[in-house]
Amino acid sequence: MSNSIQKYIRENISTILKILFIYFIGVAVGIIIFIFTDIKTEYINIVSGVFEGVKSDNFEGINVIANGIKNNIIYIGILYFSLITIIAPLIICFFVFLKAIVTGIYLCTLYSVFGVFNGILVSLISVIIPNIFSLIGYIIICTNEINLFKLISQGEKVDIKQVLKHLYFLLISISLISFSIVLEQLMTGISLKIYTNIL
Repeated sequence: MSNSIQKYIRENISTILKILFIYFIGVAVGIIIFIFTDIKTEYINIVSGVFEGVKSDNFEGINVIANGIKNNIIYIGILYFSLITIIAPLIICFFVFLKAIVTGIYLCTLYSVFGVFNGILVSLISVIIPNIFSLIGYIIICTNEINLFKLISQGEKVDIKQVLKHLYFLLISISLISFSIVLEQLMTGISLKIYTNIL
């Protein structure tokens, strides 16, 4: 681990841990929602329908990747737009929480569609591993936005050096998130083989 990364983590460890805590609480809430509400049937049908579409060759991976990247850029744009409010950190944490809830629901749906053993495998290759890269990207983005909000709210000037540093980390974050989308799509072939074998 490079010195710059170690320094970044040391300087922002409190914010990083808070974002991680909110994320994992959100995943747990998503799991609880799936187990104790009636949405499970709807989500199982949606996910099964997607895999049936892939199996029938009605699924264009390049479109999924393009749409995934576009949706994430919109999501990032909304996070940045929140900086014009006085409750930006709360809005950022709320969106992280919502994203985590969706992840929790999706994980449960995969277990329901694939069963326990296959569900663990599919969740690992198509959700957990890609989400590691995506989560790192979003942690960097949210941490930098919260730091930027603190500077603005304290009336401090944001100099060109800070802007360039912020843009540098933003580029890294978007690259990590885009890579996670591509990786998830590449894993679709393996997930499809498992889905076909269990039918």
